[in-house]
Amino acid sequence: MNCHLLVPDLFWPAAAGGEPSRNLALPALETILAHGCATRSNGISLERWLAASYALPDELPLAPFALLGDGGEPGEHVWMRADPVHLKVHGDRLILAEASRLTITSDEARGFIAALNSQFATEGIEFTAPHPQRWYVRMAKEPRLKTTPTAEAAGRNVDSFLPAGEDGARWRKIFNEAQMLLHAHPGNAAREARGALTVNSVWFWGAGLSRALTSPYDAVWASHPLPAGLAAAASSVVRPLPSSADQFLKEKGSKTALLVAAILPTTVYGDIAGWRDAVTNLEQAWLAPLLAALKSGPLQTLTLHGLGPDYGFHATLERGSLLRFWRRKRPLDHYVIKG
Repeated sequence: MNCHLLVPDLFWPAAAGGEPSRNLALPALETILAHGCATRSNGISLERWLAASYALPDELPLAPFALLGDGGEPGEHVWMRADPVHLKVHGDRLILAEASRLTITSDEARGFIAALNSQFATEGIEFTAPHPQRWYVRMAKEPRLKTTPTAEAAGRNVDSFLPAGEDGARWRKIFNEAQMLLHAHPGNAAREARGALTVNSVWFWGAGLSRALTSPYDAVWASHPLPAGLAAAASSVVRPLPSSADQFLKEKGSKTALLVAAILPTTVYGDIAGWRDAVTNLEQAWLAPLLAALKSGPLQTLTLHGLGPDYGFHATLERGSLLRFWRRKRPLDHYVIKG
């Protein structure tokens, strides 16, 4: 079996230098990067990496596949993500916090969606929320837009990431109207009263139609809806990501498997302690068992795709790679690209 392990947010923004990863005990990761002959890559988000892997265009028409991964049925409709977000005024900027910071309940999501549909029914669009933190909008015609995934806009000023292209003006207008509607929604008054961030906007991105895909992987293990939906559209086997590599290593019949370990805190909010704990768990629960499986036989190759916002590293190992004793292991902060 050939195993590809995809780890978003494995590398911090370059401006932080090596401090976030200094003195972490990561022997398996160090072995993979040293003996796998790590190759540096440009910074890339999970969404763009997946789109490239499935040969999807730069416009990132990913919403229908995420909907499929969320248990929805895209059909022949055009879908776009309309993620619930909080926009905070910071001087003359609007800074975006995505749904992981909001803890939206199912009841709240239903109330917000009902209000949005009442407001925008005449626009020929319909909002839906198969998951409280992931919302979508359905329309009849595919818009001509350039958009940015919510994960890429998180923690940043949104001005330069708003919808652009021929239909950009219309969707910026809808974006502004949705802000006004949500600002006045009683659900946000209740959230504010209990000290929670308000859901005061939606972030549009990823418009497109569903289609059959071709996958380089015959099995995908992921708890994130986007890789799960892409795999389903490519008729790959789809499994939820378990808590460790042990269950995956019991799987038989997969020739090339992709594990999407989207389990690290996003780096944009600066939670260094949480990130360090998660990387340590990644080492113990995933990297060490997978490296042991490469040494002992179940795995033929192991490829690590470590992503980051400014740079990343990719390393592929075969069993013989581990005999390269002259390649000295180095700590993770050795691989940091300084800003």
